[in-house]
Amino acid sequence: MKAEKQISILDQIPNAHEMPEQALPTRVGAKREGWSRRRILGLATGAAVATGLGVLDLLPWSKPRAASAASYTAWSTCHGFVTASQVCYPATALFSGNCSGTWHRNDGGSGTCYNFRYTHYATSCDGHNAWKWTGGSTTSTRRKCSDGWYEYNDCGGGRVSRFSICRTAI
Repeated sequence: MKAEKQISILDQIPNAHEMPEQALPTRVGAKREGWSRRRILGLATGAAVATGLGVLDLLPWSKPRAASAASYTAWSTCHGFVTASQVCYPATALFSGNCSGTWHRNDGGSGTCYNFRYTHYATSCDGHNAWKWTGGSTTSTRRKCSDGWYEYNDCGGGRVSRFSICRTAI
C-alpha cells in the first residue's frame, strides 16, 4: 500500500502573492476607466447645494443686520420734540409698524413689485436715538419715542417717504 500524502488545512489557504491555479477574475477589485455613477451624482448634489445656498444668500433676511438696538440711548427730554399735551411730537409722524422691540426699525424688504425701508436716526436728539415723554403733571402716561424714517415704493408709482416714530410704553 502506498502512503497518501496528507494535505494540511494550511495548504488550502491561498497565497496572497501568487495567483491560484484556475483562478477566475473578480469584479470587486477591478478598476474602471472614466467617471462612475457615484462620482457624477456626488458632483451634481454638490453643485445643487452650492447653488441653493447662493440663492438663499440673495434673500433680504440673509443680509447682515445693522448695529443692535442695545447700543442706542434715550435722552430724558429732546427740546423741540416734546410738548406737554402731545405724545411723541410731531403728530404727523408715522407711528405704525416701525418698532423693533422698543426702538425704531432699521431694516427693509422687497417683493415682486414693491420695496420698503425703515431707517433709524441714531443721534437725532442731542446725540441719542430716543427721548422720554412723561406728559407733565396732568397725566400718568409715559412713553419712549425713538425716531427715524420710512420709505415705500411700488411698481404702480406709489411712494411714501415720511418721518416716523416708534412709540413704546415705559
